Amino acid sequence: MTHAYQLIRSRKRKTLGIRIRDAEIQVRAPAGVSRDEIDRFVLSRNDWINRHLSHQREQLSRYQIQINQGGRVMLDGRWLALEWQRAARNDVRQLPEQLKLTLSARVRREEREAVRALLQQWFRVEAEARLIPRCQELAQITGLIPASISIGSWRARWGQCSSKGEIGLNWRLLQLEPRLQDYVILHELCHLQQMNHGPRFHALLAHHCPAHIQLRAELAQYTVCLNW
Repeated sequence: MTHAYQLIRSRKRKTLGIRIRDAEIQVRAPAGVSRDEIDRFVLSRNDWINRHLSHQREQLSRYQIQINQGGRVMLDGRWLALEWQRAARNDVRQLPEQLKLTLSARVRREEREAVRALLQQWFRVEAEARLIPRCQELAQITGLIPASISIGSWRARWGQCSSKGEIGLNWRLLQLEPRLQDYVILHELCHLQQMNHGPRFHALLAHHCPAHIQLRAELAQYTVCLNW
């Protein structure tokens, strides 16, 4: 039996392809390929699809934030309970085991969406206050000095380094344990000297972060944390 999937056709595409994200299947196909041929292609990849679905469902269960009353949000590798109520103005308070939000009574959008937006804004402000100084500190320690450091928002990467020496860090990094935050920062700083992932890059990264192979494997478990 063929799995249910989202189909995206493109006149520019030449081949069939499958992508699985958040335990949902997306198939990309050239414009002229019939639905029967697409179904046969999906069926031929059934074992691969099942393995990836199983893995992603496990990751979602373990690491996906839950934006609902009594839900959960990850900060520095720890789960904090999430609660909110209506009040005079928007606010986020971090308690030892909880993030407590207040939503302005003037907010008219659906509450969970308003909470999501308020959380993202709070994380971004926290990232400006914490990740940029940490990157500056690690830059001084390593001697790898970027032209600039900024906070960004991406769904497919934790950070980036431009050819101009500009470091960008995803605000979602704050969800991770500090040692994983440092790994990502060091990874991007090393790109200031090596704009690739060749042997010289890995040698430089190993010099500044000896546990980089283990940390990279750990980081891969948290991909779902990018998807909100």
